[in-house]
Amino acid sequence: MFAFALPSRLEWIFAAKTFAASMLALFIALSADLPRPYWAMATVFIVANPLAGATRSKALYRALGTVIGASAAVFFTPLFVGEPVVLSAVVAIWTGGLLFVSFLDRTPRSYMFMLSGYTLPLIAMPTVGDPSTVFDVAVARSQEIILGITCTSLISALVLPQSLGSVVAARVDGWLSDARSWTRDVLGGQGESRLAETVKLAPDVKAVDQLIGQLRYDPEMTGVVWAARQLRGRLVMLPALLSSLADRLAAIRDDDGKLPPEIAILCWEIDAWIASEGQVHRDGSRRLAARIADVQARKEGAGPGWDGLLGESALARLADLVDLWSDCVTLKGEILAGRKARRDVPLRLSNVATEVPHYDFGMMAFAAISAIGGLFVACLVWIYTGWDQGAGFVLIAGVSGAFFAALDNPLPQLKQMAILTAVGCVMAGVYVFGILPLVTTFVGLVVVFAPVFLLLPILIGRPKTMFIGILLAINSATLISLHDVYTANFTQFVNGAIASVLGAVFTLVWTILTRPFGSALAARRLQSQGWREIADLAAGRRADAAPAFAGRFFDRLGQLVPRLGAQAGEKAAEAFAEMRVGLNILDLTSARKDLEPRQRAAIEAVLSQVAAFYRQRASGVAPAEPPEMLRDTIDAALRSLCEHTQSAGARRPTPALVGLRRALFAAAPPPGPDRPEGIAETFDGYAVAAE
Repeated sequence: MFAFALPSRLEWIFAAKTFAASMLALFIALSADLPRPYWAMATVFIVANPLAGATRSKALYRALGTVIGASAAVFFTPLFVGEPVVLSAVVAIWTGGLLFVSFLDRTPRSYMFMLSGYTLPLIAMPTVGDPSTVFDVAVARSQEIILGITCTSLISALVLPQSLGSVVAARVDGWLSDARSWTRDVLGGQGESRLAETVKLAPDVKAVDQLIGQLRYDPEMTGVVWAARQLRGRLVMLPALLSSLADRLAAIRDDDGKLPPEIAILCWEIDAWIASEGQVHRDGSRRLAARIADVQARKEGAGPGWDGLLGESALARLADLVDLWSDCVTLKGEILAGRKARRDVPLRLSNVATEVPHYDFGMMAFAAISAIGGLFVACLVWIYTGWDQGAGFVLIAGVSGAFFAALDNPLPQLKQMAILTAVGCVMAGVYVFGILPLVTTFVGLVVVFAPVFLLLPILIGRPKTMFIGILLAINSATLISLHDVYTANFTQFVNGAIASVLGAVFTLVWTILTRPFGSALAARRLQSQGWREIADLAAGRRADAAPAFAGRFFDRLGQLVPRLGAQAGEKAAEAFAEMRVGLNILDLTSARKDLEPRQRAAIEAVLSQVAAFYRQRASGVAPAEPPEMLRDTIDAALRSLCEHTQSAGARRPTPALVGLRRALFAAAPPPGPDRPEGIAETFDGYAVAAE
């Protein structure tokens, strides 16, 4: 399954801290005579994380989720205990409804909603036979879990705490190292072959969003939250910017592959500047911005030909690149400063992506409804079979259904869960019937637990094996059912173990029956939603700002890339071209209000045809390539604007039209001098032919 590397020093420290916290929680719970002290022990393994900030955030929201779920159990159980089917429906809807809410929250707070959902059946189901005990069980469960959380948080904070700073700094270094390599290749003329690699930024940004969400829980890193968010926004814009720049540079090269001299010198200087560090870098950004502005000023007097428009567009992209990279280096310095980070550093690039998530509400609702149905059916199985261990069956079915509901294809994880649940039962059986009868002191208990529960945190601390470690720790700790006096009932233990395994198997079978679609359907929906969004922007049905569109587009891409598999690289160029299309559409819709009626009609014709093309693509009826009619319409609009170059309003949409034509028709020949036939009537009566 995986290669197990020897634990590092930090992993041993984390393992020792986690084991110590679990034994401390167990000791206090036994001393306080709590009814289920093993829940305090199990909670430690659920909450533990090598990073102090992640531990604090998970601890906080687990405590809140437990209290909310326990309160719901106290409210609903006595109310519907006489109607078991109704109570089952209430429990299922509560669990699935909060699961849906957790999908909407991309912060560590989402854990609170999911936990609130499945805590209700965790407390309510075992008390159905005697609802008068539900309050006592809810209070005891909350005490046990909060005890485990407290022990974990204290030891994590007091004993060699590991800050998020090193993790965030390493991720930032990785980001900027890749970005530097891609950018220098684009400037050197080799970027088109490597632009597909920039697509890996999408899932990387999604992962780092989780780190950013945890920064405010780390006292050493709360000051860098602003810098981290600003850096994220700029890196989200980088792939589309590099895609646009690579396209412009390729378009203005001559037959020998050479750039115009002034632009070639600028590219060389920017490349050398990006490779530099320190004071040379800071001084260079101001000098390069001035150099680009000087070249742009000299180009303004040139004729409005296609080559001139491409050159102006290339210079604008180079200026954006200088601003973006200067900001990235500045923000990296603030992140590395940690506690001393400032919030008022001057930044150059103003038009950056914001954190706007994309939601596929249809798939989210389907996943939640599937979880609701699975939990309700599991409850019915328990009710109509009269199974005395059915509560454990329902609990595992509910928890496993909630944990993996967000996955397109949760079958591999559910199969693994069923196997690991069985392994955990065997481990617990060995302890209950083979080892614990020989233990008479708490010190002895610590000694016999150490070989297993000191090694499991090493699995928990590694992302690839975290689920394995947590599941083995929870199952074995809860099935051992340790109390202050040793009691063991073989029949009851076996029945409980069987109920746990069958709960996981039931969820696996239910998922096979109700969710057979896999990732392909989700990927197709994400692509069509992206095309529909572009169509709505062009048709004026949405009024997003460019930063919001870029943020949502990149978030959608982050969801799409893992689902494309081997095709991700192939789709990268198309994806970033579509991002450029959307940004150029927003520029056009913003600029058209300042145009004269004739030019405004030309722009509206372009937008109308773009909307029609992407609407057809979203419906699955459009060809892969945009129609030539759209290209001719763009060319006519460009000629109309170029006739009025003295008008400031006419100059504003020109770069957007150039960008739109290059994004949609990169391989097409330059615009011709004549108006194509059939264009005039698409402009609501305004002719656009050159006078």
